[in-house]
Amino acid sequence: MRRPADAPARSRIHRREWTRAESWRDTKSGMWAWLIHRAAAVGLLAVVALHLANPFRRPVQAVLLALVLVHALLGVRSLLLDFGLSIRWQRALFVASMVLAVLIFALVWAWRWY
Repeated sequence: MRRPADAPARSRIHRREWTRAESWRDTKSGMWAWLIHRAAAVGLLAVVALHLANPFRRPVQAVLLALVLVHALLGVRSLLLDFGLSIRWQRALFVASMVLAVLIFALVWAWRWY
């Protein structure tokens, strides 16, 4: 189907249907890293408020530690990519930051200094 010469060109923006699983199949790790990084930031806003209200609640402390680790390590990943690390490292950095967050969380939570 050809468009008329005077018709405006369609933009090349990829639009997804959010409710269908097929729309998310070929989603790259960079987008997941971006979504998780932003969700951790929003979650931190809520959890910091909870932590100020209940500073000695273990579940609140656990969620706060987990969100800080995920947000910080994904931020380091972004910095490495921004400073010129090849885009080929995108997936490896994403996986490494998630695994490192889980390992650090497990070590700190098992150590419990108080």
